Amino acid sequence: MINSDFSAHEHIFKPRSLAVIGASSNPVKFGGIYLRALIDYGFKGKLYPVNIKEDEIQGLKAWPTITDIPDAIDLAVITVPDRFVIDAVKACAAKGVKGVQIITSGFRESGDQGKKMEEELVEITRQHKIRIIGPNCFGIYSPKVGLTLLPGVDFSKKAGEVGFISQSGGGACDVAYMARGRNVYFSVMVSYGNGCDIEAVELLRYFEQDPETKVIGAYIEGINNGRAFFKALKSCARKKPVVILKGGLTNQGRRGTMGHTGSMAGSSLIWPAAIKAAGAVAARDTKDLVECLMAFQCLETFSGNNAGVLAGGGLRCVEALDAASDYGFIIPKLNPESLEKIQKYLPPSGGVAGNPIDLANPMLPPKALIPMLKIMADQDDVQFLLLYQMLFYIINALKAQSSADGPPIEYHTAIARAAVEIRRKTGKPLAIIMPEIASDPAHSDIEVGRITARYHYTSLGIPCFDESCQTFSVLKRVKDYYSRKSGNVVIK
Repeated sequence: MINSDFSAHEHIFKPRSLAVIGASSNPVKFGGIYLRALIDYGFKGKLYPVNIKEDEIQGLKAWPTITDIPDAIDLAVITVPDRFVIDAVKACAAKGVKGVQIITSGFRESGDQGKKMEEELVEITRQHKIRIIGPNCFGIYSPKVGLTLLPGVDFSKKAGEVGFISQSGGGACDVAYMARGRNVYFSVMVSYGNGCDIEAVELLRYFEQDPETKVIGAYIEGINNGRAFFKALKSCARKKPVVILKGGLTNQGRRGTMGHTGSMAGSSLIWPAAIKAAGAVAARDTKDLVECLMAFQCLETFSGNNAGVLAGGGLRCVEALDAASDYGFIIPKLNPESLEKIQKYLPPSGGVAGNPIDLANPMLPPKALIPMLKIMADQDDVQFLLLYQMLFYIINALKAQSSADGPPIEYHTAIARAAVEIRRKTGKPLAIIMPEIASDPAHSDIEVGRITARYHYTSLGIPCFDESCQTFSVLKRVKDYYSRKSGNVVIK
């Protein structure tokens, strides 16, 4: 039962009233964990714990059944054991609830008996026009209304422009936490588990229509209708970037999806081809997925092919050239006039003007870096900029000299402001690579400095990466998406 009417989902994704069936004061039970998360996160609507044995739960009046609640309920979250779920759904039907989120597992993914229970669930809800998220899911994260999924009590409360769908609840949590430090925030995130009713096709259609969603990400294990999915994906990708991490493409992976959500994963040959044909973007793993979302958010309409690179040391310069070549990018030579100007800002020993510019010294201040960025951007055949920030050496040196935790935030602010201004004037964006070098626990503070810098840059629309190949890999997929969308030729 697919409903493509955008407004029909608002009471589920942005409920004004919510009942937790199976709510508990026990902090280790799902009903207790979930209710606590909603209270602490700050759900903005009315919250109703339901438990026949309790009068009060976690400071809130409890109701014996959902039908005893005098007010209308937009969304009911079911946390009771699997053997009680059918009765709970029937009670929701009697109450006139429009949507249920079933956290409970033990359905299709558990075998034939669970499959029969799931089929009965679907039959009941279709008769009464109730929509289901789940079963076997973590639910919905909708920061605009203070709705969080299990157990995301400390998820960001900032609403963003990325819509996300996931068959894995844990995977959804991973993405939410990894995205936060890269300034990627979510309009709505849905962990839909087995997806016996609302699943990938309908969620893609929702996000395609949602004016608050600009980019879509997805972790998918299996789908019910390949033709419908491809049609929805193609329609959505025509309007907005869609990044998909497909699970279970190996023989062993397929075994995992069957045990996790009872999903048939599909062919490792068909899926990549289908994603590409639909105009969407394939991700390799969770980090790759998050970095693609970050890049799409930072680099709207990006289609640059020629890079101007600033890097410290021969290895990084050669690494940039090799990685660029591997992914079809060009590092053009600079004209003599530009080379002469750049050389004035380089250390007298070791610095080499060129493309890449060998900075030689990782400690160069913004007053040297910024003019070189501007000179690079002024060359017509340079379409975007790439700066290696060797923060390990900068922070380590400052720490040894003055016990400082790293460069003052003004160091990053100056570079970021210059990059924003360059992009405003020339249309040429900057991406930053901050190599992950620290590995000794004694250098943990350096990692904090790197994370802090990344957060600052991405807050201003400057994507940050850890290494060269990943940078050019992500940039290629962003470039190819916008080139395809604009009708230009895409590099294969």
